Amino acid sequence: MRTARILAQGDEITTGATIDTNSAWVAEQLGRRGVRVLGLGAAPDDVDLLARMLVDAARDCDILVSGGGLGPTTDDVTAEAAARAAGVPLVESAEALEQVRARFARMGRPMSPSNAKQALVPRGAQVLENPAGTAPGFVLPLGAARAFFFPGVPRELRAMVELHLVPWLEAGGAAPLLRRRFHVCGLGESLVQERLADLALPPGVRLGYKTWLPYNTVVVYGEPGIGEAEERFAAACDAVRERLGEDRFGEDDETLPGVLGRLLLARRWTLATAESCTAGGAAALVTEAPGSSAWFRGGVVAYANEVKRDLLGVPAALLERHGAVSEECARAMAEGVRRATVADVGVSLTGIAGPDGGTAEKPVGTVCFALALPDGTRARTVRFPPFGRDRVRALAAATALEWLRRQLAHP
Repeated sequence: MRTARILAQGDEITTGATIDTNSAWVAEQLGRRGVRVLGLGAAPDDVDLLARMLVDAARDCDILVSGGGLGPTTDDVTAEAAARAAGVPLVESAEALEQVRARFARMGRPMSPSNAKQALVPRGAQVLENPAGTAPGFVLPLGAARAFFFPGVPRELRAMVELHLVPWLEAGGAAPLLRRRFHVCGLGESLVQERLADLALPPGVRLGYKTWLPYNTVVVYGEPGIGEAEERFAAACDAVRERLGEDRFGEDDETLPGVLGRLLLARRWTLATAESCTAGGAAALVTEAPGSSAWFRGGVVAYANEVKRDLLGVPAALLERHGAVSEECARAMAEGVRRATVADVGVSLTGIAGPDGGTAEKPVGTVCFALALPDGTRARTVRFPPFGRDRVRALAAATALEWLRRQLAHP
């Protein structure tokens, strides 16, 4: 199996001012094509330190991917560092200079003299065209690795990876790493791991775990191969699928809103939401699914009791007797939005996201949910730990959709 390391450049990354999304995306592309990523790193705009890090990274891998530091400013030092790491001088490439000039010509703008810096590459490097920006990339042998250098602008890096790196990887003919992802919602990472702890995995198969609020994902990895290797991988996936059972809402690229929409469409049902503490978060989550207009009627954000009463028909006496944060109010909200939007299903949420507003009886994190279905209305209360306002709201929105998914998938 081929191996790789990924190195991102820039003070903006090492100081935390910018989140490095490039490295994760590149790792994904490499893994899909049978390359095992040994590590990810980041370097500041320090030519000496970057050169040392490039030498170290290239010692034990087949492929090195570098992102960033190819711009025209003084803090863009990647080309110089790469030349030092390779032990060659930095030279001006006529091919790279022509690409930079052509890019400015296409934009109808004069090229600044500082942009000529982007034509400097280590001697012997192969210049890589940038179809989305002014900075060409380059590739050269470095230590044991073939090192690819791309700009750090995500749009440009992705375009160049797809234009240059991916075809080179696929021309190598390596079998892709086997991988299957299983997604759950409402089950903590430790509980997921406990459920799979005694699972006997066949040789060449391993598990990984990923938390991405408010979901958890189990990843099954298998070594590239055919025949027996694929059979072992498939058997492990079946075992994980069985252990997760009804808690598993989707696999690979499936999302909770997408799965929910498929279940609703199978019944030819439509959905509407009524929200208080989540302020439209459930509706926003629903509409992440492409084509959701086919099954989502709309939503009402009802913060004030007067809105609950006048738009959703929640009786004033009910609000007075039970309060806005109650299962009784949630029931009335779900039924009211179902009625107002002529939807088949109404979902409601009302609660206390914090940081204030909690009481001993109803502490911060208390959220009441209701589902108004054609066969009746159900309500429940969940008390989330006081994680913070944003996290409580995100968990509540996903919990509402997951509860509905379970009702539809396992009535």
